[in-house]
Amino acid sequence: MQKLFTLFFFLTSCSLGLIAQTINGPESVEYDVVNNRYLVSNRSNPISIQSLIPGQSPTLFTSGVTSPAGLEILGNKLWVCDGGRMKSFDLTSGALVNNINLSGTFLNGITSDGGHFLFVSDYSAKKIYRINTNTNAFYTMVSNTVTSPNGMWYDGANNRVLFVNWGSNAPVKAISLADSTVTTVVTTSQGSCDGIGRDAAGNYFISSWGQQSIYKYDSNFGSPLGIVSGLSNPADIYYNTLNDTIAVPNAGNNTVTFHYVGTTVSIAEGTKDEIKVFPNPMNETTVFQYSLSSPSKVRLMIYSLDGGMDKIVVNENQPTGEHKVPFNTSGLAAGQYSYLLQKENKIYRGNLVITGK
Repeated sequence: MQKLFTLFFFLTSCSLGLIAQTINGPESVEYDVVNNRYLVSNRSNPISIQSLIPGQSPTLFTSGVTSPAGLEILGNKLWVCDGGRMKSFDLTSGALVNNINLSGTFLNGITSDGGHFLFVSDYSAKKIYRINTNTNAFYTMVSNTVTSPNGMWYDGANNRVLFVNWGSNAPVKAISLADSTVTTVVTTSQGSCDGIGRDAAGNYFISSWGQQSIYKYDSNFGSPLGIVSGLSNPADIYYNTLNDTIAVPNAGNNTVTFHYVGTTVSIAEGTKDEIKVFPNPMNETTVFQYSLSSPSKVRLMIYSLDGGMDKIVVNENQPTGEHKVPFNTSGLAAGQYSYLLQKENKIYRGNLVITGK
C-alpha cells in the first residue's frame, strides 16, 4: 500500500508599488533542479511564468508570454507552449531566446527526448508537432489525433511518445517514433485527463479533471489506482524523481499542491552514504561503488529529471562484497540526471551531473 502525504501550499503575495506575484490559473509545473525551484505557467493575472519554492511566495520568472500552457526544461532553457507559438527562455536570466511560430491553435502539452527534439500537442487542432531545437525546424507528426491531446511523455525505451486526452473514458495514446502512427495504449475509466508523469520504477501518474484525482498505472498501463483525491482541476502535473513528489497545478483554486508518493512498504529508502559516485560531476565516465552483505539482485538506472529512463547500467544478480561499476555517458547530453540503485530491499537515489564533452 502506498503511503501518501500531502503538503498544501496556499500561495499569496504582497508587493508595494509592483504587480503582486501569485499563482492564478496554473496550467503546468516544471522542476528546475539547478535553481531548486518549480516554474509554473499562469494563465490568469498576472499572465506569466512564476518561480516557486514550496512554502514561499512566488516570484516572477517572465511576463513575456500571452497564453502559457505546457512547460519543458531542456538544457538551460525553459520551453513554453504559448498560444500558437513555442517560446524558450534562459533559465538564468529569464530572457527570451526562441520564438517559433507553429501557427498552432492551442499548444498545450510538451515533452522532449532529452536531446534536442520537442514534441508538442495542439489541443484544439488535434495535432502533434516535432521540433528540432538546434535548427528551429518543425513539422506535423500527426495531423489528426481524433481525440483532444493534452499532456505528453517521451518513452524512449519503447521508441514512442505517449499523450493523454480530454473527454470521457479518456484514452492514453502512443505515437510511434518510427513511422508516426498513433495507437491506443489503454482506454481509461477517467474523464478529461490533463497531465502525465512517470516514476523511477516505470509507474505512470495521470491527472483527471473528471475525478479530480491522480491515478497511478503500472508500466503496462494496468492496475489503475487512485492515489490523490480532492483536487481542483488538476492540470499538467510534474513527478519529481528526486523526492518522490508529484507537483499538481490546481487550476480550479489557484494553488500548487505537493504530494509525496513514497515507496512500497517492502522497499525502504537507503542512505546516500551507502553508495559512492566518483567523479561527480563527470565528463565521460564515472564509477558507482557499493557493497552487498549477501548475494542480491541489483538494478542501477539513470534518469533524466523529468523521470524518463535513459540508461540501465546494472540489472543482474551480484555476489556478496564490494562492487565498482563503471558508467560511460555515451549517448547522453550534458546536463542534470538522477540515478536509482536498488539492492537488498532498499532504494538509493541521488543526482548525477554530466558536463560538456
